[in-house]
Amino acid sequence: MKWIGQHIWGFISRFRNDVYLEDISEVTQDHVVSIDADGKLYKQDVAAGDITAVTITTDSGGGSAASDTSGSADFSLLGAEGVGITNSGTTITAVAVAGEIDHNSLANYDARNHYAWSTDVSGTATIHANNIPTLNQNTTGSSGSCTGQAATVATIAGLAPNTATTQATQGNITSCANLATVGTISTGVWQGTAIASAYLDADTAHLSTSRQCTYYMMVDDIDTTKIYIPLQTPDTETSVATNKQLRFLAPFAGKLLKVFLRANTNLSGNTLTWTLETRNTSLATSGTPTVVGTQSGAGCTNKTMTTYDFTTGLDSGDNIIDAGDTVQLAVQSDAATANSQFYITCLWEWDLS
Repeated sequence: MKWIGQHIWGFISRFRNDVYLEDISEVTQDHVVSIDADGKLYKQDVAAGDITAVTITTDSGGGSAASDTSGSADFSLLGAEGVGITNSGTTITAVAVAGEIDHNSLANYDARNHYAWSTDVSGTATIHANNIPTLNQNTTGSSGSCTGQAATVATIAGLAPNTATTQATQGNITSCANLATVGTISTGVWQGTAIASAYLDADTAHLSTSRQCTYYMMVDDIDTTKIYIPLQTPDTETSVATNKQLRFLAPFAGKLLKVFLRANTNLSGNTLTWTLETRNTSLATSGTPTVVGTQSGAGCTNKTMTTYDFTTGLDSGDNIIDAGDTVQLAVQSDAATANSQFYITCLWEWDLS
């Protein structure tokens, strides 16, 4: 049956079977026709808002629901221009990204809180994870890693990256309790523009000072007489302090560090006292020198070397020599000695700064 024309129907009509409408034009409308529980037709606005009470399952329908906190499901959420995310197991993958992916609503992906960001990102993208409270990385993914892609991944605070994550820039390291491996330091400074002498060990020679050894020899039976070592001419020792061959000039400030002694007789039963003496620049060089410091100790045997240390434990005074001083060194025994050959070496330190 076909009705031709227009007819306004003012009564309630009921249809027992199917109703067909032919040649209906498709236009954008703000309303839709709906049917209530009694079969009545009515008009209502087009609904807009969130999709609720929907369970997403796998394509085959045989997998676990996406809301299952102990299982996993495979699904895709795609929007305009292909922007969206897909899920496989416990991995969320950004696909065909041309704009932004906002993961703010992924507060609890599953009960284990496993989030693994895939590297399948194309184009230029920004991944937001601002509202993810607990983000523990599992062992199958790489956090914030877009290897080979032109992408920017937001930093997720509190997430320790695994070995697959590449950190392009490290901040300043202000402390490190356990530094296992140290490479070559190519730039930077240590405690300033140069490594200070205070940070070098005790055996390091500093360029600001120089150490020097000098060598002397004499033959004498010194007994208990104070004998001055000939610091200029060998075997010219004497008890006369003003002898011209005994002293040398110190052009720099310095110190006597140690005196080393060997002899061809056994002097170990004697105590030898060594005396460092100087004449400063306020005095004429020809006068009697002033004692600066003394150090004593047992003599050597005829087979051993004995060291007398002027840097510590002095009997008196110190070991300091001022620039411009004339320097002399004397030795005296507490008991009689035999005629002996004395081989003496002195170690000095000079301040060249």
